[in-house]
Amino acid sequence: MAAVNQPATTDDERRVAPRTRTLKRAKILFNNRFSTFDCIVRNISATGALLTIDPAAPLPKVFEIKIGDDEALRPAKLVYRRELFAGIHFLDVPQESEPSPSREEERQVALGETSAAATLRIVARELPHGLVSRFPWIA
Repeated sequence: MAAVNQPATTDDERRVAPRTRTLKRAKILFNNRFSTFDCIVRNISATGALLTIDPAAPLPKVFEIKIGDDEALRPAKLVYRRELFAGIHFLDVPQESEPSPSREEERQVALGETSAAATLRIVARELPHGLVSRFPWIA
């Protein structure tokens, strides 16, 4: 029985910004702009793009890209690479970060004084060096 391709739903979309289809020439620059590769931008958004690139071309993890004839260089990083396609993320896009909880919010959570409507936020922090140095798997 043949498999039927299902159209992608909005739940399948994992991108932060919607992408727009395009076919633009682009140039990847790296090695202090001494090395370049030509590529084609297949789709683009405010945060990244999908490129078509020669599979034999070694693409660095961080580089600059010039899209079209009149656009400036943008710093980018390689997110994934699959044969002809490469997904990139633009590094000049400001990162959205959640505000850290105040000392009063932390105290209320520790004492169990939060209201029923309050939401508990888990904030990642670095472990103390004395504790981390005892982990055998960390060099």
